[in-house]
Amino acid sequence: MRKRWRRGIGGGPSLGVSGLYPLLVLLMIHKGALHGYEIRRRIEELTNIPMPAGFVYVTLDRLETSGLVTSSPLPGDPRGKRIYRLTPLGFQVLISRINELKALKSLIDKILNLYEE
Repeated sequence: MRKRWRRGIGGGPSLGVSGLYPLLVLLMIHKGALHGYEIRRRIEELTNIPMPAGFVYVTLDRLETSGLVTSSPLPGDPRGKRIYRLTPLGFQVLISRINELKALKSLIDKILNLYEE
């Protein structure tokens, strides 16, 4: 799983399913600094697919280790919640992945149009 996850977010030849959740995490953080539970809630709301409770935190840890996000403690939170923000590198990766999705969408549209003719 780790190898596939890295390929999905770190410049592999295709996004694949394993690359979508890290991409969604980056996208949610791009929309505003958030803590893990809020990221998970927004992804579930968008996709209508439940995420395992710890999955977002594993993803956030990997993104932080990769230098794509940073975290800081939520001020005044006794439970130790952390707020996540994109780094400049994280923003570049997000833009790159969004462009890949746009190209893939274009190809999928062409394939479906050919099929429907």
